[in-house]
Amino acid sequence: MSQRYMASALIAAVMTMSVAVRTQSGQPGTCPNDSKLLNGGPTLVFGEGPGTWWGLVIDGLVTAGLLAATDQINYLNQVFGTHFTTLEELKTYNLHLIEDVYDENRNGFVCAFDLRGTRAHFDNPLVDLTFFGVSDDRIEK
Repeated sequence: MSQRYMASALIAAVMTMSVAVRTQSGQPGTCPNDSKLLNGGPTLVFGEGPGTWWGLVIDGLVTAGLLAATDQINYLNQVFGTHFTTLEELKTYNLHLIEDVYDENRNGFVCAFDLRGTRAHFDNPLVDLTFFGVSDDRIEK
């Protein structure tokens, strides 16, 4: 067997294994019992509406008075340091960032927390409505 074929097979096997790990349970773990916990427990990384990360983002923007899509796009680009032109692009960027950095157990859930009391550290008057703490949920072994 050639070395090139073996390397290709190894890459394919690693890719298959990483996909299997990412979809391991799809069941939420547990979050710390914290008064700042949002959504009452684990938050779904992908999806829309209540109980999802993007639901928190959109609800925060609306509560902050950013109702027009252009205002939301401009604000999120400022926060992320990006130059996307649509909310869908910003959503994809943000959700993949949350998945890649915080969903360590790859089950599709994280714990989201309110960041009350941190406004002075960010120089952003909307931080209490549009910034959230995040950690991975814990899965019992």
